Amino acid sequence: MQTHRFTAVFLLLVLAGCATTRTTAVRIDGSSPAAFDASWKALVATLNQEQQAKLNTAVFLIGTTKLHNSGYKEGDSFGPETLRTELDGKTYDEIIKAGAATGTKIIGVEHHGDAT
Repeated sequence: MQTHRFTAVFLLLVLAGCATTRTTAVRIDGSSPAAFDASWKALVATLNQEQQAKLNTAVFLIGTTKLHNSGYKEGDSFGPETLRTELDGKTYDEIIKAGAATGTKIIGVEHHGDAT
């Protein structure tokens, strides 16, 4: 009886250890447009809606800061793919920190039309 309990507890611990294996954070690969697209999609797939909104806000902050910089010569619009160099090698947490580090603030947001 004692052996069965020990075996059952041991198996539970082994299974729990397997279930809690740590995964590595997805890093953006900016080495090419295709690599960027694949890694961006992989990153977004790991996020819930709230995290995706935070990621989009961070990208917006990074892009508007870069757009404001007089050296930005890639047009007047941006998105993750136009910020490939800035996002290269970064994880979700690092992108969020980079967005916050810009010091850019979002103020005076107005909704027009049928938006609620």
